[in-house]
Amino acid sequence: MRTLSRLVAVALLTSLAMLSVSCGGSSSVAGTTPPPAPAPAPTPTSVAPQVAVVSGKLVLVGTTTPFIPRGFNTNGALYPTQYAATLCPLAGSPNTRNVSYLQDAQAALTAPPLPGLAYNASFQAMVQDWHANTVRIHVSQGALQYEYAHGLSTYTDMARAVLAQARAAGLVVIIDMQAENYGCTPYVNGNIQKLPDINTEQAWKQILNPTLTNDTGIVLEIFNEPDSTIACNLGTYGQPDWTAWETGCGSEPDQGMLTVGQYVRSLAPNNVLFFNGQGDDFGFIGFTVPAGMPSNSAYTVHPFVYVVNSSETTSVSAWNTNFGNFEQSGQAVVVTAWDEDFKCPVDPNQTITDEFIETYLPQHSIGIIGYAWDGPYSQSGYLVNSYNYTGNTANYQLVDPDSSGCSQNGGRELQQLFQTQAAAN
Repeated sequence: MRTLSRLVAVALLTSLAMLSVSCGGSSSVAGTTPPPAPAPAPTPTSVAPQVAVVSGKLVLVGTTTPFIPRGFNTNGALYPTQYAATLCPLAGSPNTRNVSYLQDAQAALTAPPLPGLAYNASFQAMVQDWHANTVRIHVSQGALQYEYAHGLSTYTDMARAVLAQARAAGLVVIIDMQAENYGCTPYVNGNIQKLPDINTEQAWKQILNPTLTNDTGIVLEIFNEPDSTIACNLGTYGQPDWTAWETGCGSEPDQGMLTVGQYVRSLAPNNVLFFNGQGDDFGFIGFTVPAGMPSNSAYTVHPFVYVVNSSETTSVSAWNTNFGNFEQSGQAVVVTAWDEDFKCPVDPNQTITDEFIETYLPQHSIGIIGYAWDGPYSQSGYLVNSYNYTGNTANYQLVDPDSSGCSQNGGRELQQLFQTQAAAN
């Protein structure tokens, strides 16, 4: 884009100069005033895609061109440093090492834009070095709800500034509402909150503004990894309770993915909504789209346990059951969290991983968002050396396999996939 901008600018200046000479405006003519110096070229800006769900496919707005997300999760905007002393003790506080990594990652993700650009080095590296077209940014439900209740905005302002830089870099942005302990969302009945509720609604009300709701390149993922077996003691991983997923445990009026999704739709009439499944792979075993599901919605899965019995045949069957058949029925599906090292499967020669990443997902038009651009998981910069910390300077290169001891290399699989997909577009 920078090269194109310079070429356009040069061509324009050349045309203006020729016009000036033809009209007798040359600065060599006595008594004439030299023309003013040209204004600086505008800041280069990437074209920021807009997306919609049409006929069960995620597409670029106004076209039938499929949009296949590829990119990373980031925890860089998640930790609420401003309210850590208040919120984190209510949420099974992250350990000191992880807090340090989260704060270092936040320093990188919130850094000011690079000279001449509207985005910082992190987002530049996602686009240029890793060929990403999407970033999934985790935000803290606890921090946003706390600010909603107390009329504050420090965390909200930080998160919105990160979203703006990501969009300026040309990335589709998934805002993921997180209630897990890296974001210090208070526990519910002694457990991590596992179904959205009125606090989730208030968090969405806090972060959404006209800038976001008028931008269809902003996707809203209602709630991360719901689980009615924990929230309500209903269903199992193999046989999820979808009624509880939809409308809650029956004890609260505003609870459940469908209930809160409808509320978010009232705030954001035009943005794509993402609904995460539950059970195996946070998928959609036995799921039927309920009446009242908002239009312009898609469905997300987290197939961390994607290798089954070290068998490709058995694994493919599980993918079909958990989400592939659902996609084939006419629903848009996206993998919004995955990495091989997260579970370190028994996958000799990575044949099952290759089948999953290189064949199965593309054949099903399913995009994939890797976990994660930054830590913590088992070390500071999980898949990518993406931020500075003591003894390290970010270079945005692959750092997988990580110190968990997993001998596999999910990060490189993603890197190769993203390069291939970018070259094909």
